[in-house]
Amino acid sequence: MSSEPINWADFAKIDMRVGTIVAVDSLPQARKPAYKLTIDFGELGQKRSSAQITTLYEPDTLIGQQVIAVINFPPKQIATFRSECLVLGSVADDGTVTLLQPERVTPNGLRIG
Repeated sequence: MSSEPINWADFAKIDMRVGTIVAVDSLPQARKPAYKLTIDFGELGQKRSSAQITTLYEPDTLIGQQVIAVINFPPKQIATFRSECLVLGSVADDGTVTLLQPERVTPNGLRIG
């Protein structure tokens, strides 16, 4: 399935940043199994995200992992949780999400371009 083409100005509006997961909790109220992540984006502060990544990841293995997230979406209510950013990952046909991560440790808050 292909998406509608975008131009550079459209892409430039998406603020993707590197952050480090500093806390993970379960989100049992979500319709699909999910974790509540707290992510440190350096000088940009911490943001929280709901992530449906329970198939491949255990909470204790996520602490300290760096991820890529879109940080300029408006907050979204997920059950009783307010998600402030969108953690990115590849999505398999069965819905399994594999996190997008930097190839090596980089400073939190670096912009993806």
